[in-house]
Amino acid sequence: MKVQESRDLALLSELIDDLPLAVKCFIEHKLDHDRSPSSLLEYTRDFRIFFGWIAPNLWPFVATEKELTLDMFNDITREHVQEFADYLTTSRNLQYKSLVRKIHSLRSLFTYLHLRFEYNETPILKRNVFATFVMERPSNNIEVARQLQNKVLRFNEIPAFVKFVQEGVIEKNNVQAQWFHNQNRARDVSIVTLLLESGVMVSDIVNLDLDDISLQDGYIIVTRQQASVRTKHRITFGDNARSYLYDYLKVRTDTYTPQTGERALFLAKPNGETQGKRISKRAIQAMVKKYATKFGASEVTVRQLTHSFGVQYAATNTVRNMKQQLAQRNIDSLEKYLILSSLID
Repeated sequence: MKVQESRDLALLSELIDDLPLAVKCFIEHKLDHDRSPSSLLEYTRDFRIFFGWIAPNLWPFVATEKELTLDMFNDITREHVQEFADYLTTSRNLQYKSLVRKIHSLRSLFTYLHLRFEYNETPILKRNVFATFVMERPSNNIEVARQLQNKVLRFNEIPAFVKFVQEGVIEKNNVQAQWFHNQNRARDVSIVTLLLESGVMVSDIVNLDLDDISLQDGYIIVTRQQASVRTKHRITFGDNARSYLYDYLKVRTDTYTPQTGERALFLAKPNGETQGKRISKRAIQAMVKKYATKFGASEVTVRQLTHSFGVQYAATNTVRNMKQQLAQRNIDSLEKYLILSSLID
């Protein structure tokens, strides 16, 4: 099990105790069938949002979500599902892709509860209100590409953003924040350039060990889980990433004082702790968001940095090369980069 998955499994084990028993059974069933703990953790967060929204409206007499019973779920109607989708769009300002994922999570849960939870051969959950709920999807990859068009960094913006991460953050009125930036900027700029020059995902960054990187040959080894198959991929990176990674590795031990034997490539030292440990996914996401906001590109996230690489790579490479570099099986998932590279000059 990868490092990030182990962390997510520990957090998942804590969170499911606060969920209804039927939902907990669903999560445990999926774990028994080799579903990724990281995916199920996201499912659990989606479930908590849904039950946190619907419980006060439908069952105000219930003190906690844990007290909800499977039979009570029969009170949920298709109208409630539509209202929840509207709530996600308006109150939480979710983008279409995030909205689809949350509805998909709930559809999977309610399908399981409807088909598998039976009493005397009669389903306790009488109907699956999510089964026939369909949202209008973007018509094609051109529309998907257009949605991303203003969220990726343009080619001429990338050097400026990298330089900003390295030296452009000045916290005039916050000495502690400036000290924190100075301490971590070698690490931060190496993470940012690696994302921009390789196309890896944030979980890949978290899972990287010192043995997974070759500075001399300019590649990293990442492990991907697809269905029940775990595969390793060699992914190359550019000269800027190589240079910044070299600088980071020179200060890694002195800056973060890790425990002997700590093999994580990227480290973080939480407040109040004296020894660095493997950086978390959320820490990287927050770091990128901080720099992007200060840079004036608040729409940019870790995922958009990967998209930015995909766009630039698509402009000069074949689909076959893209599949290998981005470790993707599905050509459709790469088509948006080919379209974007023609949309963005």
